[in-house]
Amino acid sequence: MQPQTVATWSQPEGRYELIFHPGSVPPLEDPLSPRELEVARLVASGLPNKLVAHQLNISNWTVCTHLRRTFSKLGVTTRAAMVARLHRTGTLR
Repeated sequence: MQPQTVATWSQPEGRYELIFHPGSVPPLEDPLSPRELEVARLVASGLPNKLVAHQLNISNWTVCTHLRRTFSKLGVTTRAAMVARLHRTGTLR
């Protein structure tokens, strides 16, 4: 099964919604720690690092460290690529 993205028009909101249907994507070789996953979920929801730090009661530096480690584990270089990769693997639901 191939991954596919479907765009649908949402009438009440007046915008397009992208729905990603993952195919058979292999799981992560080096799984994320619970805290890395928590940071990734907050980033995926659109929060900047400072708000992630505030919400988790950690420093901005610690958020950056978690993101650097997550990027390394996923083999990505951007926040958008991180979120896309986590969606493809089924880690973010």
